Formats: sequence, C-alpha cells, structure tokens
Amino acid sequence: MTPEIRRAALRAAAKVALVTAVGCGSSTAPPSNVSTAPPQTCTQYLDTLKQVQSREELPADDPLRTKLAVYGAFADRTARESARTHECCTEEMKGNAQGKHQWACCSALDNQVPEGAVAYGCTPWGPPCPPVMPGARATA
Repeated sequence: MTPEIRRAALRAAAKVALVTAVGCGSSTAPPSNVSTAPPQTCTQYLDTLKQVQSREELPADDPLRTKLAVYGAFADRTARESARTHECCTEEMKGNAQGKHQWACCSALDNQVPEGAVAYGCTPWGPPCPPVMPGARATA
C-alpha cells in the first residue's frame, strides 16, 4: 500500500468515526435520555418508591423475606439497595427517626442506625418503656 492510499484510508476512517460519534446535525436539544427536570429532594425520591407493609408481600427470592426484623420495606430490591436510597434514608433517619419511610428505611439500611440518628429509630418496642404491668413487683 502506498503512503498516499494509506493516508486517504485513515482520513476516511476518521471522518466515519467523527460523524458516528458526533452526528451530522447541529441540534441543540438535549439527548432524550437526559432529564431536564430539577433534582428531587430525598423525601420526594423516597415517596416515589413503592413500599410493602410486611415481608410476606416481597417476592419469594427477596432476601428480606426471610429476615424476622422486617416491618416494612421498599418493594424494588434494586432501588432499595441503591446508593441514593441509602443516602436519603440516612438523611431521613437523622432528621426524624419516625418519619413516613421509617420501616422501609430500616430495612434498606439493614436495621443499622446511622451515626447521629435517633437510636431507637429501627426498634419497634422502645422507648418509651411500656407501663408496669399490674401486680408486678419493682426490683431495685
């Protein structure tokens, strides 16, 4: 192959690559897969996730279905395990441990109370402590 033919072939390949990568038009519209909507707050994001009230409502292959300490969960396992969900659940648990996503967030965070959150956020039985049962003796 002569050097001139080689250069011409490389130039043609470069043009094809450039047109394929950039495109032929001068459209200023964003690609269809890029959202132009403003970013959601964590509360708005968590509101979009479907919640189940008990582990029996989860699919049979979901690992949370066999855990006993599940009092609610996000139904979509991929969304539940995503970094955005963990970030938003941590934020919600720090702000208000008894928010409307409390039990789903506890399941998403694997019942680990985030640092700085209210310690009883994922514990259904306390505090406050239940009243003393009638007839029970107090021990000191």
